[in-house]
Amino acid sequence: MMVYKYVDIKDKDFQEFRNINWQQELQQELKDLLNQELEQEQQELQQESQQESLFTIILSKMLDDAKSRKEISVALGQKTISGQLNEILSKLQENRLIEWTIPDKPNSSKQKYKLTKRGLAFYALVRKEEKK
Repeated sequence: MMVYKYVDIKDKDFQEFRNINWQQELQQELKDLLNQELEQEQQELQQESQQESLFTIILSKMLDDAKSRKEISVALGQKTISGQLNEILSKLQENRLIEWTIPDKPNSSKQKYKLTKRGLAFYALVRKEEKK
């Protein structure tokens, strides 16, 4: 049979020990949380950077002439049209950097995307910044 020694919680040394231990645990939790937030922030920045460069790569594929989703996908070395490509094309369109060649028929099999003046200016600006 085990006998447990009763410790008076009011004991000053024990309270001090608990406070130090609690502070150390709290500090560790805060460090862990900050590290997690930092890692998440770095991942988000990396994704944004990759997305921005993918934006410019896609825009560069349309400098000479209009391209269909499939043509853009092939130019990027993809075997199929990815969800990521569709998402980026939508964002480029929302930002008026590209537009449809047949705006009245978005589902046309002959539908292509072309660079807008705004898209060309954006591309030129990004390329200029990259050269610095």
